[in-house]
Amino acid sequence: MESASLSNLIHLTRLGPRGGVDMRPTLLRVLTDLYVQKLAHTPDEERHYTELALRLLDAVDVPTRAAVASRLVRHLSPPPRVIDKLAADLPEIAAAVRARPPVKHKPQSSEPAPQPVATTAPAAQVQIPETEDHSQVAASAPRHDAIAPDIATELNDLFFAATAEERRLIVLNLEIATPMPLDRAPLGRDATSGRQLEAAALARNREDFAQTLARSLQISPAQARRIAGDALGESIVVAAKALALPRDVVYRILLFVNTAIGHSVERVHTLATLYDEMNVQAAEHMVAIWQALQGNEQPVARHRPLNWNDEARARTRTATAAVRRAPAAQRSGDRRSAS
Repeated sequence: MESASLSNLIHLTRLGPRGGVDMRPTLLRVLTDLYVQKLAHTPDEERHYTELALRLLDAVDVPTRAAVASRLVRHLSPPPRVIDKLAADLPEIAAAVRARPPVKHKPQSSEPAPQPVATTAPAAQVQIPETEDHSQVAASAPRHDAIAPDIATELNDLFFAATAEERRLIVLNLEIATPMPLDRAPLGRDATSGRQLEAAALARNREDFAQTLARSLQISPAQARRIAGDALGESIVVAAKALALPRDVVYRILLFVNTAIGHSVERVHTLATLYDEMNVQAAEHMVAIWQALQGNEQPVARHRPLNWNDEARARTRTATAAVRRAPAAQRSGDRRSAS
């Protein structure tokens, strides 16, 4: 019997054209790019990507399959079953795959491979060739790269162009299909951020909501505004889950932050259910993509006055500057009318 997560992945691969746009080619390219960025994968990561890729390959066009083949053949250890499928494809796709050395299929046994017995040689017998390329050794070490900005942009646009059900499937399965980068920026999980987000939503101040979101998630203000103005609301749920906001706070935010969401009680209930279904890791994965977007400038912390009259002084400086910028004729006319 298939697990619930794998079942969701199967439904995800059946996403057909919606509004004339088939999202499956983009989804496969993006997930493949995310997969090859990590040089080593756990058996579960490889299995989930393989199951997803095999189903998507049956539904995408030739250029997409060729792009996937060109990415995977450059990987140190591509999924064998996916490589085998591409090798049996059209000649122009199979040629690229067959040009690389054959991929060894990993044994199905869960028994750990026997480790060779370590032996210590005398120091005089250890020889290191002078021509050894240490950069190749370092490059072969497993590492967690940041998500490339162009890939992040593509996946972000894919998410916002999706329907409500497609978004739900993407969010619930993204962490299963792709590895999480470890060098993502930390999130501002504190009670103050939650209170500020709720207050801005209740006041229907979407700009303040976006600014607080940008600081808390370490994303660009432009992306935070896109989330705050999301008419479907899944991105707001992702942000709330990543920040570990209480469920009742999330419910009130959904009711007030965007009238397109709050006017439908059924929609709010659906999003609240998604909040319950989603785990924190899935939300963090999407936030990591938002953090990696092209041109993602770090949000600047808003100035907080240290003294009681700092804000009054700031308002005075602003008003003075406005008067100085006013045309001279207007100011002289004001004086004549006053006389």
